[in-house]
Parts: sequence; C-alpha cells; structure tokens
Amino acid sequence: MAGARIDALGGDDPVTLGPYRLLGRLASGGMGRIYLARGGGRGLVAVKTLLAEGRVGETDRRRFAREVALAQRVDSAFTARVRDADPDARWPWMAIDYIAAPPLSELVRCCGVLPASAVRWIAAGTAQALVTLHEAGIVHRDVKPQNVLLPLDGPRVIDFGISHASDLTLTNLTLGTIAFTSPEQARGEESTAASDVYSLGATLFLLATGRPPYRTDGDTLRLLARVQRCQLDLAGLPKELVQTIRPCLAVQPRHRPAPAELLARFRRQQAGLPTTTSGTRWLPPRWTGLIDAYAAQGREWAGGRSTDPAGAAPTLVQRTRPAAQPPPTLVHSPERRARAARDRTRREMAALAELAARQRAEQAEREEAEREQAELLAQRQAERDERERAEAARREAERAERARAAQERADRERAERERVERERAERERAAALRRAEQERAARRQAARARTASPASPVPPGPGAPSPRTGSPAAASALGWLLVVAAVIALVAWQPWEKAGGGSASGSAASGSVTSGSDLDTHGDDKAGAAPDTDTDTDSDSDNSDADTDTATEEPTPTPTRRPTSPAPKPTPKPKPTMDATDRAFAAVHAGDCLNVYNDGYDNMSASRPIRVSCGASNAYMHVSRVSTRSGASSSCDTGAGFTWWSRTGDDGVVRTLCLDRVYRAGQCFPAKVNGATNADLTVVWSCDASKVPKAGQSILRITGFYRAPKAGQNWTCPSGPGERFWYWQVNQGRSIICASAA
Repeated sequence: MAGARIDALGGDDPVTLGPYRLLGRLASGGMGRIYLARGGGRGLVAVKTLLAEGRVGETDRRRFAREVALAQRVDSAFTARVRDADPDARWPWMAIDYIAAPPLSELVRCCGVLPASAVRWIAAGTAQALVTLHEAGIVHRDVKPQNVLLPLDGPRVIDFGISHASDLTLTNLTLGTIAFTSPEQARGEESTAASDVYSLGATLFLLATGRPPYRTDGDTLRLLARVQRCQLDLAGLPKELVQTIRPCLAVQPRHRPAPAELLARFRRQQAGLPTTTSGTRWLPPRWTGLIDAYAAQGREWAGGRSTDPAGAAPTLVQRTRPAAQPPPTLVHSPERRARAARDRTRREMAALAELAARQRAEQAEREEAEREQAELLAQRQAERDERERAEAARREAERAERARAAQERADRERAERERVERERAERERAAALRRAEQERAARRQAARARTASPASPVPPGPGAPSPRTGSPAAASALGWLLVVAAVIALVAWQPWEKAGGGSASGSAASGSVTSGSDLDTHGDDKAGAAPDTDTDTDSDSDNSDADTDTATEEPTPTPTRRPTSPAPKPTPKPKPTMDATDRAFAAVHAGDCLNVYNDGYDNMSASRPIRVSCGASNAYMHVSRVSTRSGASSSCDTGAGFTWWSRTGDDGVVRTLCLDRVYRAGQCFPAKVNGATNADLTVVWSCDASKVPKAGQSILRITGFYRAPKAGQNWTCPSGPGERFWYWQVNQGRSIICASAA
C-alpha cells in the first residue's frame, strides 16, 4: 500500500523519549532524526530529536531550546502544533502533531504537475501559514516542497523551528534546499519575511512545471552561483500563473508581495464561486488518491495496527523464539550508506564554506575597489570644483580689473577735457583783458589830446586897429597859430595808434580804435575840408562858441562786452556698480546647479544664488536659462517643479534665472494628501520637521526618480507590503517621482 515510509529502529535509536514509545524512524538528516511515536494519551506524534551520536553539545542544545520556544509560540491549523518537549533531556526532543499526508515533493514526483487552479489553492493555504508565522515574529527560512505537507483540507507547513534555532547559512544548504533558497540567503545575508515569499514562489513553480526555477545540472556550486545572481529559467510557466508566481521571484525583497496579498488575490479570484477548503475540488484524482492512501495509513497506525514494514507486528511467542541466523553482512550496509551520505554532506558543506569564503573575499575586494574608485572620483570632483572656483575668481578679477581700467581711462579723459576747457577759458579771459586795456589807453590818449588843444582866437571886431607886422602882439598870435597847427598835425598823425595798433588786430570788437576821424572835434566840417585858419575872418563869435563846446565834449565810448568765464561743466554722475548679490546673479550660467530652494513660504532659502556641483547632495535647483531681458520670466518653463528667480540690480539690469527642481531619493517636501493631492515640488522641507507650512499638509519623502513609462505601459511605484505611496509627473511629463510618508 502506498503511504509514508517508516524504517525500523536501529541499534543506536532510543526505544522511548519522555512518555512516548517510538514506533519507527520517519526521517533522518540535518540536525536530528524524526520518529513516529505513540503515548501520553495523545495518539500518534512525530518526535524530533538531535542526532544520537556522541554527546550533545551545549551550543546545539541551546539552539534546540530556541527552536522549541519558537515552535510553541505558533498555534494554527495551517502548521504542525507542538504537543510536548524536553530540551534538557539526555537526547533533547520535541513532540509535534503527526500529519498523515505526503509532502509536495513526493506528490510532484509520483503524480505529476498541477493545473493553475490547484496551484493557486495551495498558494493560498501556504500563504495563510506564512501569515501566521510572520505575525508571531517567526521567519521560516526553509520553505520548500519537502516542508509542506498536503492533506485534503489544506497544506501544512512543518519544520519552521529551524528559522532561529539553527540559522540557515551556506554550510547548511544542500542540493535540494539551494533551488528553493532566496538570493540573499544564498549570499549569506540576513533573511526576512520576503525570503519566505521567494521560497514559496520557487515551490509553486515546481508544482506548475515539475522542476525548480533554475537550470540544474547536478553541480551544487554552479546552482548556488545561479541562485546568488537570481539567474532564473522560467521556461514552461503557464501564462495564467505568471501574475501569481513571477512577483514572488523578484530580485529585490521590497518588490515581492506579502503573503497576505497572495491570500487576498486568491480570494478575489474566487469571488462568486462556491467556497470549500477540501482539495477534492482543486486537485486531480492521482493527487487525491495518494493523499487518501497516506490518510488511511495514518488511521491504521493511530488504531494500534502494525507499523512493521513487513505488515505484521511480532507476537510474544515470536519474540521468545530463538533469533534467526542474521543475514550476511553486506558490503554496503545501511549504516555505511548513512555514513557515506554524511561524509558527502560534509564535503558539500566544506565546499560551500570555501565558496562562501571566496565570495566574501571577492566581495570585500569589490567593495574596496569601489571605495577607492569613489574616493578617486570625489578627489577629482573636488579638484574640478577647485579649478572652477579658481577660474571663476580669475575671471571675476579680470572683469574687475577691466572695469577699474575703464574707470581710470574715463577719469583721465574727463580730467583732460576739463584742463583743455580751463586753458581755453583762460586764453579768452586774457584776450578780453587786453582788449579792454587797449580801449582804456585809447580813451586816455584822446582825452589828453582834447585837453592840450587851445581855444580858437576871436577875430577883431569892426573898427579895431589892425596888428602891425613885427609887433609883439602879432608875434604872439603867430606862435599860437603854429601851436594849433602842430596839435592838429599830431592828431592827424596819431603816433600812439601806430605804436599800439597791433593789439586791436582789426577786430570789430567794441572799444577798438578803427580810424582817426572818430576823434574829429569839428562836427560841422565836411569830409576832406582843411582846418579852420585865420583867413576866415567873417566867422562870428557864435560859431566859435559852438566849436569850443564841441571840442570840450567827452566822446561817447563804444559799449564794451565784459569778458565772461565759461560755464562750469556739470560733474558726470558716477556709473552705478554691482553689489555682491548682483555679482552672484551675474555669475550664474545655464547648466549650473544652486543650493537654494522654495522655503515653503513663497521665498527662496537664500538671498543670493549659491552655486554648487550638480552631483552634490545639496544641489536642489538646476538653471535651465539665464536672461537679462525685461519680462523674461514669462519665457521660463511652467509646471510641477519649475520656477523662476528675478532681480533688478543696482546697475539697472534685470537678471532672470529659470529654475527646475533636482530630485533625489531621501529628500522631503510638504504636500496635501487628503482629498485632492497637490504639492509645490520646488519646496524642500526637513524630513524630521514637527510642523508644515500650511494646514492640511503632510511631509512626504522621495523614494525614487524614474523615467516615465511609455503610453499604455502598466507601471507603478515600487513599495513595500502595505505601504502607501504617491507619485507626480515632472520635467514636462518625461519623468516620475515616487514618494511615501516620511
């Protein structure tokens, strides 16, 4: 009859363990042996004990005690419950419920693969068992087909105490275990609940295809390397099971679904259909036949029938008969085969340990090389930044030197123009003074000449005696006539004009002397008439009086224009210069990155741009465009993550920087997530802040920055089990950022 195989007890097996009488050996290997036992009024139990070879070490005993403590924490219909235990006995033991059902590995080997509906039913039951274990804080770490028993009422997960009692490391792996181990376990890293989900996915793949999800060629080391790299071979997986199994086999643990999600998915798929926990609805007849055979065998054993592999229990008479002659000793006895298997296992574990050590050494070398590379890149970046700062300082110094030279040149030109204007004004003032001096000299000469001229003699009246020739009176009159003639000749000659006429230079300026006729004292004479002589004896005294009055009259001078100094040239207004903030704005170019951001209150976090390397962690804004045109902010890009920063400098230039946000995982920002979700993505906020800028906002943390998927592509933000997330399209829809609650 098909059913569980039970081997007779050997010479090194105990007869009893605690209150339980051992009936036979169910399994052996790993850290201990499992016996079928009866006793304690509890029917059949499976008793697990450490290997009975030699003395049990304290380390193994402590591990076994932890295994017992963990197993006793679980009380679920989807696992094998612990009935009794004694970790302090000579051979520490633990009694659990005996489940008369075949493991999934035997079912696949004997009965073939399952249809998709049956695989989903087993996935739901196994996921329910993992939910129970994980809620109790237990990670199984060895989920595989051999550890999942399948009675008709649903799968049972067994042997979960190994999760902490004996940590599953590379030295514990065997060929049958490696194919169902998660990549992080195969690399010797810490196991999590996601590791159990990966092992469950590999187990379900075996149920659907009849093989593990890796290409196997019998080489344990090659298989281990494939598992570590997650080098899957999913050929033959039915399409209807891809959505159930493929997510469980994700490389990253955070991308794998939780067991509760698998259970909820199965229940959604079965919505509206008759619900039943019996495997008769889901499993094919060959599977149910083998399961029924195991169940019948378990009922026989529970009823006290023979557990002897030959089919009959020995009677008392048989036990008292003389023992039959033992068979000849075989060359390959069971004990020898067991020792050979143990030796082979030790060799495999030694090889695995050597591989693990070599991989750890290689990993350390890679990490050292990566660290050196990172330090080299950081050093090169620092040198590049230093060169850029030096170059910027040099350019700034050159600009300042050119501006200073231009200012000095302008000052020299202005001083030279002022000097030339002063010299010209001095020359004009000197010329005007000379002309005025000449006019005053001419007027003085004319006045002296008029003063020196005597009055004309009055002719004798009628009846006066005539002068005699040679008389003193006649001589006196003749002398006066000569004097008058000399004065008239002197006035006509004007020797002073010839001496000083060069200063007039023929100028038409007022006050200059132009001709001697202007000094004529006879206003009634005709042009070219000779001066009056004594031959005109008929002239009366009235005319003489008139002539005398005219001679003594001061001539009217020509109006003289006062020399005026040139109007002073207004001092030019100094050209406005840029302050430190203007220079900071002027130093920014398109493609630069800034350590500034929106502080949440519609202000920038700094008063001036602070340029940093675009690869730095404090680079929050990228400059896409720089403009000095008025109103240039209207040409900046708009949308999520875009803004602009403008300033009117002291030099009158309006500088506008078009900015867009630089996104990095780990940065935080405030957003309203209740109701309509909205956020200003140019705001950067502390992840540990206890307040937000506006009521109703929450603090979100950027978990990833991705390229936007193609139209129609099914994509969602990566998230952990039960984790809520939000996402925004940025960069004009070319990228997506994902965020979760900080």
